Amino acid sequence: NDDAVKNCKLDYHVIFEPTATTSYSGYSATKSYLIVYILDDVKEQLKFYKLGDGGGPFVQVSGDEEEGQIQSVGASPVDSVTSDLVFQTTSSYISPSSLVLADATKIGQDAYVVSELKSLPEMFDSTDLEVTQKFAVSKDGTKIPYFMIYKKGMKLDGTTPTLLYGYGGFEVSLGPRYVTTVGISWLERG
Repeated sequence: NDDAVKNCKLDYHVIFEPTATTSYSGYSATKSYLIVYILDDVKEQLKFYKLGDGGGPFVQVSGDEEEGQIQSVGASPVDSVTSDLVFQTTSSYISPSSLVLADATKIGQDAYVVSELKSLPEMFDSTDLEVTQKFAVSKDGTKIPYFMIYKKGMKLDGTTPTLLYGYGGFEVSLGPRYVTTVGISWLERG
């Protein structure tokens, strides 16, 4: 009915607003939760929003105090119509991809991960490796994030051979990923 459409009032609510260092990366949804993927200085994080009572506006239930980790992370619903369970994947420079079953209703609790399902095998020894994030400052004062992977205890005095790689085109960020060839040929060797 055209009259019903004309008289329908919609209320819009901002769920995520980007800042100078954050950007929207994607989303997924379960029965009662909206999961927003955010890049924060190229560190990925998930923020969970619960559908309000009676179908009201979404309310953020996690992420206010959380800082993104140096990892890749994503979540896909098991069944977005009937369940709040998600398949969550993580990967980092020194940890291969892993898949867990998680319960969005328990976000922020120890019971969030219901079951560890699968993980790719470790292809190089990362026990003595450390990953940190630093920032270079451009001439105009812009802080440019970058990651460093190195042996724990390494002196950062400029004498260690270094592989430098960068990418920043087409508004596509190159996030933390487990790369076996780099791990075997460079990281294991210090």
